[in-house]
Amino acid sequence: MTHPTPDTSLHRQIERLTRQLESLEADRSNAHTLLDQARANLARTERERDQAVRAVNQLRRDAFLNLARDAEYRDGESPMHTFRIGVYAGLIATSLGCTPAWCEMLERAAQMHDIGKIGIHDSILSKTGPLTTEEWRIMREHPRIGAAIIGQSTEPLLQMAGEIALTHHEHYNGAGYPLGLCGNDIPLAGRIVGVADFFDALTHDRNYRKALPVDTVLSMIRERRGEQFDPQVVDAFLRISSQIKAARQRIIEQERFCEATEGWDGDWWMLA
Repeated sequence: MTHPTPDTSLHRQIERLTRQLESLEADRSNAHTLLDQARANLARTERERDQAVRAVNQLRRDAFLNLARDAEYRDGESPMHTFRIGVYAGLIATSLGCTPAWCEMLERAAQMHDIGKIGIHDSILSKTGPLTTEEWRIMREHPRIGAAIIGQSTEPLLQMAGEIALTHHEHYNGAGYPLGLCGNDIPLAGRIVGVADFFDALTHDRNYRKALPVDTVLSMIRERRGEQFDPQVVDAFLRISSQIKAARQRIIEQERFCEATEGWDGDWWMLA
């Protein structure tokens, strides 16, 4: 009985293909390893980039807040003015039903609303009498100056801060400055800070006039509903007027404490 002769050529081909498959498998394993390493390196690079961006943004926020503080000093204001505006704006936004995250961002961004006053000469900021027409023209440029200082940013908080700096003196009826915007063309953050700033400015002494009673200022805001101020923002403000009064009194007490202890240094805007 005879046996078939093995096909050595076919056997060699199979062995060769097997080695090729093993080599391809090794290459694929190496490729996966290299890909995993590349992904890990990319993730680390992205984390480092994000950390650097956060650090730079924090430095910018701190610098802008310090400029805003300096501007208030030069305007004869307490640095707590900026803090009060932030608190009032956050309360108004909450009354309007804005999200907690947006309200928190507004509270911080609103503190930079008058940063542009850093670019106005002391002779105008500290003047005790009425401003001349030319001085008033210069003074009305502080929103543009503030927006230019903050500049373009991809960070939402600084975007909002620039928006507020530019528009917090716009009037709902279009009679404000610097752009003459009206109605909902004025960003909501600017409309809110406009009311908060009006209330705070008139209920505290300035170098050119004494403070008005709180209830008198509340009546003035009510009278300007739909003209200088957004009706919905006014309604939201008046709904929480008792909270506004309580916050104002609390901050005044904090201010007295800071003055007594010379405690203006540090994160004064984070008092709560």
